[in-house]
Amino acid sequence: MVHLTALPTPKYEAQAKTLERVVAAAFNQRRKMLRASLKSVAPDIEDRLLSAGIQPTERAEQVTLEQFCALARAVDAK
Repeated sequence: MVHLTALPTPKYEAQAKTLERVVAAAFNQRRKMLRASLKSVAPDIEDRLLSAGIQPTERAEQVTLEQFCALARAVDAK
């Protein structure tokens, strides 16, 4: 048996809709670099990736949950 307990607050803050959109776009073209697969999310995506601590040349499978949440916050910030 497995017992799960919800955290009182999320471990990494991010708007759910933005996070869902960013992750879906990133994994939609998984073998592409993030700067190419996320162009539809924001025109200045490279700047937003760098502000979230993610190299634009990384691929979706290399990014952690914490980094995706930071990217979602960066997308919402502008």
